[in-house]
Amino acid sequence: MLKLLFFGYYGEGNLGDDLLLKSLITVFGDKYNLGVLTNRSDRKQQQKGIREFYKFSTDVFKGVRWADVVVGGGGGIFQDKTSSRSFYYYIFVLFLSLLFGKRVYLLGQSFSPLESKINEVFLRVFLNRIEKIYVRDSFSKEYLVKLGVKPEKIVLSADLVFLLDFPFELKNNSRAVGISLREWRGFKFEEFNPILENLIQKYGEFYFFSFQDKDSQIYELIENDFKSKIRLINPTDLEFLSYFSSCRLFIGMRLHSCILSVLLGIPFIAISYDEKVEAFCYEIDWKFVIKDFSQDKILCYVNEIEEDYQYYRNYLLSKRESLRKKIREDILDFEREICRL
Repeated sequence: MLKLLFFGYYGEGNLGDDLLLKSLITVFGDKYNLGVLTNRSDRKQQQKGIREFYKFSTDVFKGVRWADVVVGGGGGIFQDKTSSRSFYYYIFVLFLSLLFGKRVYLLGQSFSPLESKINEVFLRVFLNRIEKIYVRDSFSKEYLVKLGVKPEKIVLSADLVFLLDFPFELKNNSRAVGISLREWRGFKFEEFNPILENLIQKYGEFYFFSFQDKDSQIYELIENDFKSKIRLINPTDLEFLSYFSSCRLFIGMRLHSCILSVLLGIPFIAISYDEKVEAFCYEIDWKFVIKDFSQDKILCYVNEIEEDYQYYRNYLLSKRESLRKKIREDILDFEREICRL
């Protein structure tokens, strides 16, 4: 049986990346032997029969040598906005895989302009040496072509989370609002408090969804008068997706809060802290995107969504089906590729 090794931001307590890995396990688990480079803080894959390799040790060498095919499984991991250290780590995984003569693919990736020119050189050199790159938005494809990556290596695809089915019914009579905020330079989260004050007068329930443990630090910046009316949902909460599906409306910074909103048919307002959020909304032709905590714009968008709520819900559900169809086709294409080994 063919052995696939996945690498990404796995085992770091980020719900979005954990969903990406869950998607891969769901699709490939019964067909191939699977391994994953992960942080040992996450033991779930081992319980599912997935072979673990600790990503910050010599296990990386063992994992790459064990594999027949090495796969970058989703996310925007080749970035240097937060740090060049993680960028070089993933470049090293590519280098090691090619050194050992492994075939390398990237699935469901997004790319945004790198801040370092030398990092752009590294990215161009290594991406031109791997087999194929499935990107999740057209912005990423255009950037890679501009960077000098061979166009024939790039496939416009979709996010891997669209491979998942969630067993939750749509709740048409809900009055709950979901919020997802994350730390990012330039954002003053205290400016969100007046927006909450207005929304609390309009809606009955509020949930603050923490997609990573440090998101809860933003929750602490909410004024105490409002905090008592907003329930914090942590990424380890077993009812996370159930609470999410109960929302009527969502306001989110995290990309996968927007993707989950599409999957569950929840109209949302995206706060684009990074190009990948705006790129996703552009891909589905969704206009409710802002780049700051503009109270007037958010409240205007809320009113516009409510005026034609069912239309926007149905629109998102139709986009969900088209994205599901696309990613499933691309997974079949990927499998045809690796079965030629």
